Amino acid sequence: MNTSEKHNDFSDERQWIEDSKKDIKYFEPIYERYYNEIFRYIYRRTANFSTANELCSNTFYKALVRIKKFKWRNKPFGYWLYRVATNEIRKHAGRRKVIFVFELDRISTEIPELEHESIPAEQRLQKVLKTLSATELRLIELKYFEGYTFSKISLLLDISESAVKMRTYRLLERMKEHMKAI
Repeated sequence: MNTSEKHNDFSDERQWIEDSKKDIKYFEPIYERYYNEIFRYIYRRTANFSTANELCSNTFYKALVRIKKFKWRNKPFGYWLYRVATNEIRKHAGRRKVIFVFELDRISTEIPELEHESIPAEQRLQKVLKTLSATELRLIELKYFEGYTFSKISLLLDISESAVKMRTYRLLERMKEHMKAI
């Protein structure tokens, strides 16, 4: 995606937000744009379709109710939706530990060590993912589970694209070392 396409994406989104502040019927393009993405994010943490559906509905309801207070900061609206969704997940989880559901084939090409035979790859990857900080896990999630470009991740996380690349590649190397040790 080139710079002008990025700008157009943001200007469309910004217009949707401004229109939604005046009349909630204009919230539909935002909902259509982000629903599946936010649902997958929640589902990976709850591993329950009904719960994910409920929390996703709560997320969009809260976004719709609070859209008038939303201030544009030249970032995708999804950035704010992820924060709302994360809060919904935390409220739902309470004291229970949030889990992480993943599709092994989406990350196994980056970590060939997953092919090790003694312990199933899913268990090994789950162990490695548990060692990551919330920020590191978010980076891996955005790149390998959501399929975002480094450029989009840089906007979402508010860090430079080169920093995103560097952190991702260093993190992958560290994960590979952990995989070898398991």
